[in-house]
Amino acid sequence: MSKKRKALTKRQKNRRKLIVFIVEIIILLILLGGFWFATKLNKIRHTTVEKVDKNENMAKETTEKLEKYTNLALLGLDNRVVGNYKTGNADSIIIASINNETKEVKLVSVYRDTYLRVTEAGTYSKVNSAYSRNGGAVGMMNTLNTNLDLDIEDYISVDWYALVKTINLIDGIDVEMTPQEALQVNKYVRDVGPATGYTTNKVAVAGANHLDGVQALSYARIRKGVGDDFKRTERQREVISKMVDKIKRAGFGTLNKIMDEVFPDIETSLSLTEMLDMAKSLMEYSMGDSMGFPKEREGKTVGSAGSCVIPASLQTNAEILHQFLFENEAYQPSPTVQEISNSIVYTTGVAAHPEESTTQEQGTEGTTGTTGQGTVQQ
Repeated sequence: MSKKRKALTKRQKNRRKLIVFIVEIIILLILLGGFWFATKLNKIRHTTVEKVDKNENMAKETTEKLEKYTNLALLGLDNRVVGNYKTGNADSIIIASINNETKEVKLVSVYRDTYLRVTEAGTYSKVNSAYSRNGGAVGMMNTLNTNLDLDIEDYISVDWYALVKTINLIDGIDVEMTPQEALQVNKYVRDVGPATGYTTNKVAVAGANHLDGVQALSYARIRKGVGDDFKRTERQREVISKMVDKIKRAGFGTLNKIMDEVFPDIETSLSLTEMLDMAKSLMEYSMGDSMGFPKEREGKTVGSAGSCVIPASLQTNAEILHQFLFENEAYQPSPTVQEISNSIVYTTGVAAHPEESTTQEQGTEGTTGTTGQGTVQQ
């Protein structure tokens, strides 16, 4: 028989009550904090996605590997209309892949002029047109999944206005510019300012710059004469990474302003529960490496689609993508990806590069290609 417990003294009883009370207060504050944060997240425009297409013939090993990651489509829209997420092309297409275990985030910028199959009916054109051709973000996710053997089910869309406002609220970002980049930024601000309702009096210079929202968006958009779309996507990833770093270090007042003023300008298919789960690990996330897609490529004019970035080949680039994002050295492209890859080779004449060749940072100028399989449109 166990010994009878010694009766608690009045002081011990009061102390225990105090501890319980403090624990209850802490739990209440956490719940209130969660409720407060949930009300902020509800400011974001939520959409419901019924179904996103994926290749059903992916290898079992590929499917199992993808389950260890959360893959999102980050879409920046070039519609020149604030708050309109139904029209326009995707000016920026980024695949964000989150390692569910390590919380490392890798980014892949898909060059907007990449020549892919952009509709279920078999239209081949620039990937940025998949947004307007297929009714918005779902159509873009379908295109990325089909061409690249991915399992993207959710997206986050922003327009120019939201990006400029966020960067202004975090008091800008610091970047180094070449003389050519500074010259182009000073030109682009004339377009970006009126389109977003913001203006800037600052002038970009060669070297170190502290950019406001209008300048930062201009920096992320420049391409002609400064590396074309290949360097452009690098600048976009640079801006995003620096924004994330500053937001993580921002004070409560700044975060509150961002949630109040920017959240209404964001559209996503993520549910409130999913966003709250991700928010719990916010400080654990780390930005990993990034790359542009396709890595192996050639520039060529293809019929009415115009100057395009041709994967050399799509199958090869899908393998590079899966190795980079998912460390899947054994990845084998699905029959669907192989079929699309073969069609692109047939239409454009651009095949996989020999192993001993090196990829050139070339633009999208080239000779006119012949129209083969699939419908080619711009």
